[in-house]
Order: sequence, then C-alpha cells, then structure tokens
Amino acid sequence: MKKYILAGFIAFAAIAFTASSCKKYEDGPAISLLTKKMRLCNDWVVDKYLENGTDETNGTDMTSFMQSVITEWSIKKDNSYTITGAGSESGTWSLGEDKDDVTFTPSSGTARTFRILMLKSKELRLRQTNTNGTYNYLFLKQK
Repeated sequence: MKKYILAGFIAFAAIAFTASSCKKYEDGPAISLLTKKMRLCNDWVVDKYLENGTDETNGTDMTSFMQSVITEWSIKKDNSYTITGAGSESGTWSLGEDKDDVTFTPSSGTARTFRILMLKSKELRLRQTNTNGTYNYLFLKQK
C-alpha cells in the first residue's frame, strides 16, 4: 500500500513540476481551467499600449490604427469581433494552430496577427510585429 501512495505522490509531483515549467504563454498563466477561447472571448479595454518599447497609451504619436481603436475590443464566441473607438471595425477572429497567436480579419481591410503573451480571464497581453516595429497591448476585462 505504501508503494502505491509513494508512486502516486511522485507522479503528482512530476506533473505539477512539468505544468509549472511549461507554460503556454510568455507571461502566463501556467495553468487554467478555462479554455483559451473562453478566456479570449470578452469585452476588453486597452489599458496600455507600447510602440517600439515606448509607452504611447496617451501619446499623440500613436499609429493611425491605435488612434481609431484605443478604447474597446469585443471578442465573441461565434468568432466575430468589434472594435470601437474614434472609428470602428468588425470582422472575424481565429486562433492559430498552436493557439499562441490570434488573427483578426476585418470585413474590409487587411488581417492582423498578434502573438498572445498572456491570456487570463481578466487580463490579455498581445504583441504585433511588422516592418514598422513592435506593438504591445495590455487589455483589461471591461467592468
């Protein structure tokens, strides 16, 4: 009986160690009971925006894309999304094959792919890299 208890404890410890050292996203979480889609589908507000490492959240030098969408992103379970701000945008979204990136395809315009850095139920961090630079977004769940 002691052998089974010891074997169970060793197996549990190995799983716990592996789960904590192999997190999916750069900034976490290590483990979640909610699916990625369940955590992503929310109403989000941009809390912080970094352009090439510089905080431009309230700056006047923001890209035209950010000037139009600085306020709210609504990501729905039916794979649709709406972005509202000075302008608005809607379309469809999809997770990448490894579920470590998300692509937003507007009804008219060019698709944009973001790397998911953190995906929690109340906090989302995305990074977009293109020929113009690197853009980091911190979203908080809308209250």
